[in-house]
Amino acid sequence: MTTFVGRRRELAEARQLLARTRLLTLTGPGGVGKTRLALRLASESRRAFASGVCFVELAALEDETLLANTIAAALGVNDQSGQQPLVNLTRMLADQQMLLVLDNCEHLLRACALLTGKLLSAAPELRILATSRQALGTEGETVLAVPPLRHTRQTPDPGPGQSDAVRLFEERAAAVVPDFAVTDENRKAVDDICRRLDGIPLAIELAAVRMRVLSVSELLERLDDRFALLTTGSRAALPRQQTLRAAIDWSYGLCSPPEREAWTRLSVFSGGFDLEAAGHVVAGDDVGRGDVFDLVAGLVDKSVLARQRGAAPGTRYTALETLRQYGLERLERAGRTTAARTGHRDYFHLLSARAREEWFSPLQVKWHHRLADDLANLRTAFDFSLEQGDQDTALAIASNLGDYWMALNLREGNHWLDRALAATPGRLTGERIRALWVGAWMATLEGDTQTAVIRLDEARALAQRAGDREAAAHVDQVTGVVALYRGEAQRAGALLRSALREQQERDDAAAVCVTVFYLAQAAAWRGEADTHGWAEQCLALCDAHGALWSRSYALYLTAYRAWSRGERDRAEELLRESLRSQRVIEDHRCFALCAETLAWLAEAEGRHERSARLMAVAGAAWHRMGTSLRGLAHVAAFHDKCEARLRTALGERRYEEARLRGAGLSHGQAVDYALEEPATPSEDAARQAGATVLTPRETEVARLVGDGLSNREIAARLVISPRTVEAHVDHILHKLGFTSRTRIAAWVAAQRRASDG
Repeated sequence: MTTFVGRRRELAEARQLLARTRLLTLTGPGGVGKTRLALRLASESRRAFASGVCFVELAALEDETLLANTIAAALGVNDQSGQQPLVNLTRMLADQQMLLVLDNCEHLLRACALLTGKLLSAAPELRILATSRQALGTEGETVLAVPPLRHTRQTPDPGPGQSDAVRLFEERAAAVVPDFAVTDENRKAVDDICRRLDGIPLAIELAAVRMRVLSVSELLERLDDRFALLTTGSRAALPRQQTLRAAIDWSYGLCSPPEREAWTRLSVFSGGFDLEAAGHVVAGDDVGRGDVFDLVAGLVDKSVLARQRGAAPGTRYTALETLRQYGLERLERAGRTTAARTGHRDYFHLLSARAREEWFSPLQVKWHHRLADDLANLRTAFDFSLEQGDQDTALAIASNLGDYWMALNLREGNHWLDRALAATPGRLTGERIRALWVGAWMATLEGDTQTAVIRLDEARALAQRAGDREAAAHVDQVTGVVALYRGEAQRAGALLRSALREQQERDDAAAVCVTVFYLAQAAAWRGEADTHGWAEQCLALCDAHGALWSRSYALYLTAYRAWSRGERDRAEELLRESLRSQRVIEDHRCFALCAETLAWLAEAEGRHERSARLMAVAGAAWHRMGTSLRGLAHVAAFHDKCEARLRTALGERRYEEARLRGAGLSHGQAVDYALEEPATPSEDAARQAGATVLTPRETEVARLVGDGLSNREIAARLVISPRTVEAHVDHILHKLGFTSRTRIAAWVAAQRRASDG
């Protein structure tokens, strides 16, 4: 027998659930370790059952009418009375305090649901632990989804700090190559193997066996063809557990034909999807939009898909990469890959356009989070557009994300635009003109004004040929920004005012906001009074349109002006207000600007160590975005003066120590440090605050979950549908930051203890 690796968290949760419920079903995809976990749980729980534990393997049973006979045989019942097997079974179990383990129920769901219900009614001291790729769906059932093993190490140190997946690989590999060990040299490759195999124990064990003939690096290289590679399992295992393909073939066979088709089409998504996106890819001649929800729900029930929480509100779904690769292989074999990927590309093209159109609005935060959730899908859609020679769509997707790139990743955004522009040299299309001026703006922010000028020259020529006044105004606007960054303040002002007149005539509030921002910045950098009230106009526009992300920049600009006038308290107040938006919308650029200015304020107050740390966190933010403040000559000049004073005040050693402490902070930690406010609420604080975030109905559902009721029981109690209950539970998990019903129950118990106290 091989050793049991990891699963401490899952064992603890399963143990608690088994103490509270009489029917616990462990669900999950094939090879995830449901049987191994059930055996371990049964072994550890044996003393709690006076009549012991009985394990019944159902994988080989094909005739559901023989289910009772199979269980009776496992219990050693050999009745010759001629009575129905179920009658004998219930009589035998009636007074037994026993744990009955039913393994691999997924192909006998109806029979298992009926039988377990009858056995539990007849035997009050009986508890049943089932494993299945799909929940039994019977009354009183508690379901625990078994996740893959953790495959990201929690610490860079070897030994106890390595993930459960890596430990499993190491143990199984050492069983076939006795001198094998995870070392500093091979650790990253082993991590990558476990990550690419999704932490699925069966896949990891099959891979480890290949260490007989391959090195770790060779094994990693061959995982692109994982189904051909991972084919040699234990001869003692069930046939479907001897190869990775066989394990997934079994899951595929349990699906209905429409579910199989949905599985293959949904495999074109990268990094998850929501129901709207699924509808665009799955629906077609043979599948209606209205059927998509049921198909997705069926695949979730069968552990092919899993629900996923993203940054944006709403439920998302994802498949393990191994299951996704299986679906892609099936899709390719059926000759339908191009059609599915075309539907995927078209949807994300439309999504990017909607994001651009709705960006300057109260939806700004939602779109920021949604684009972050779907960045992998947008990459896939962009790449497919170029592969298919659809350069205009590639240009549109890349440029539609312009605001997102400017907030988070200028380097990647510029890379996309470079590729798309190179594929369409000289074409006169609206998509190319927009991509050119957006790309010029991004290049400027990255400090590359030379590339910006080249792109603007082409954009101006194309806009003139097309007679596109709106595009020409954008070209003037960005040319003004280039001039501003090059220190040509007078020329910048003239260009920006020219752009502003056209934008105001078109009532383009988003463009006007950007232009007045740069006009205010030009005045501030020249040290002039803002006689036109540009900064106030910018802030007022942001407030009028509810644009939180844009408002954070307007606040920064107003704070910069206050700092330049010596209004330190006012500047700090405005900077803090801007930074608080970072708790809900991550923007490395705005954060870096605010942290830099706070550093100047701290230095002026004699808080030298804090100033050095703030300059370091600002520098780290610039680095994460793929640029530096050197593109902002005016800001860089103040930075250099402040740094020189800090080095003198602290000395080189203390300055470097402070700088390193600041540079090592995560974005969230850096925001907390800059604000000098309590860190983001911990899980305990979130639990305490939960009662104020949940709606009255969600609070009611949470309390019933705490009472141990299933979704069906809660639905009956509240006279709502089980699907509605499921949605409420999902919202509760999202709001409280929990991952299971058990943790909701613990939170409810804590709330009750607090109120009793």
